[in-house]
Amino acid sequence: MPSSNIQSLKNACVRPIDYFVDANVWIYALRGDDKLRGWQKEYVDYFYEIIESSLEPKILFPTMLFSEVLNTWLKKIAMEEYKALNGIPESGRFYFKRDYRPTAHYRENYERICEDVSSFKSSLLFIDDSCVVVGDPPIYIKPVFDFDFNDYFYYQICREFQKSNPVTILTNDGDFQISDIPIVTSNKTLLYRRLRS
Repeated sequence: MPSSNIQSLKNACVRPIDYFVDANVWIYALRGDDKLRGWQKEYVDYFYEIIESSLEPKILFPTMLFSEVLNTWLKKIAMEEYKALNGIPESGRFYFKRDYRPTAHYRENYERICEDVSSFKSSLLFIDDSCVVVGDPPIYIKPVFDFDFNDYFYYQICREFQKSNPVTILTNDGDFQISDIPIVTSNKTLLYRRLRS
């Protein structure tokens, strides 16, 4: 499969097009520089180059992406922080819905993510998924083994969006082994595939 659509993040420049920023990059951007590794900071720098560009590119933001970012933050970052702050052992029985969701820490983190995302609203293009909820059954209801479901769904949204507007995917996820949409990445799996083509 040709992979000329994959560009190394190190050589990428923001262009006057729209971008789809995958959930992993959103999480890096929301974490803050002091919690990031060098390669994660490169994604964040590019993310902010998009946000601050005078070319005024937009970042596609479907509802499911917000759900994935919010849930990942609350379950993998905020809850783990809460457990560490409160001395709750990893082996202990501590459940997200029963034990963490009723806390003020949960509510503060939920509000924080909403506020952080809202602060980017002038650079976001809030889109619905109606473009892929067509057909009988819809095009996303089929077994897909090379992607997880969310990534496949985002790919379908980007494919449909690309019919009228150029779009590039910014991701660190090796699942995006596609050839019909440009990708900017530092993911070794994707870059290796590009080199082999």
